[in-house]
Amino acid sequence: MVFVIYNYLPLERVYHGIDCTKDMHGLLGDLKSTRALIITNKSVSSGSFYRELTGKLPIPFTEFKEITQHSPMEEIEHATESLRNHKCDIVISIGGGSVIDAAKVVRYYYDLSIKHIAIPTTLSAAEFSHIAGYTIGGEKTGIRDRRITPTYVFLDPRAVLETPQQLWRSTGIRALDHAIETIYSNPNSEVARAFAVSALKKLFNNLRFDNLESRYECLIAAWFSYFEVYDSPMGLSHNIGKVIGAKFDVPHGVTSCITLPQVLMMYANENPGLICSVSRELGFTETTVKECAEGFARYVENFIDSLGLAKRLTDFGITETDLDYIVGKLKGDPDKLRKLLSGMF
Repeated sequence: MVFVIYNYLPLERVYHGIDCTKDMHGLLGDLKSTRALIITNKSVSSGSFYRELTGKLPIPFTEFKEITQHSPMEEIEHATESLRNHKCDIVISIGGGSVIDAAKVVRYYYDLSIKHIAIPTTLSAAEFSHIAGYTIGGEKTGIRDRRITPTYVFLDPRAVLETPQQLWRSTGIRALDHAIETIYSNPNSEVARAFAVSALKKLFNNLRFDNLESRYECLIAAWFSYFEVYDSPMGLSHNIGKVIGAKFDVPHGVTSCITLPQVLMMYANENPGLICSVSRELGFTETTVKECAEGFARYVENFIDSLGLAKRLTDFGITETDLDYIVGKLKGDPDKLRKLLSGMF
């Protein structure tokens, strides 16, 4: 029997379901909050959900709407100034991964005792992790600390109905990536595997649809895809994505659309038994283990293509002359990495 540990993150409560954000009024009262800092971005703050939510908040608030892709540090510094200058005692983040990560970093550098309410509008699952990424001068860096895990999460499908379809679907591939990397990096954890497989099923069944119920199922899938993030380090797909995302301004979700098909095929060749076992749990019936594993990798690639999300490095101006930079930022055999990346052009 393999010895396995499961670490709980200090997430206090997850509210989920249609209109669950209405319970935030009671939560803010229980917490005796006096003023909130709302961290978001321009696109989310222009939507009707945001206006409705903030229009009914029972306490005063200050808005910081300037967070952009990959959370540049200068924006985080300005958000921290807003928190300090307006004497806010709670942070509410409404947005995708960059917004939620920015809120985590604000707390880390200012006051970790301040509670954080996260309302995601994409499927990045940043609200469920102890990790926060940000950029300084085009270089990705970050924090890993249990204490920056958001305190409360609201998974309200009404919050995501205005998220553009391409953004929604691409971050869904990011969640798919989380689930696959979780299984591959932590195959002996039954908890990790069970939740990750459930996430895969929900994403395959719901990501192509845009109704309220399907978007809710995808929100749950994103949660399940990252359920054991503390014990399941992400692999090559995510690590490559961090490098190309920050340096070449590729959106988080889109990086997984580029990297996942090639990395998953590599996993299928390196450990076909593991990939095949997952594939068969999902209902694939290819005869040999190798055919099963490779068939699943091709299915994921075709799924990404069917959503209109198939992307290559060249779509973002990345050329083979950039390979030295990318490989230099990664751990592993340079020749193997170069071969893998070459398949992404």
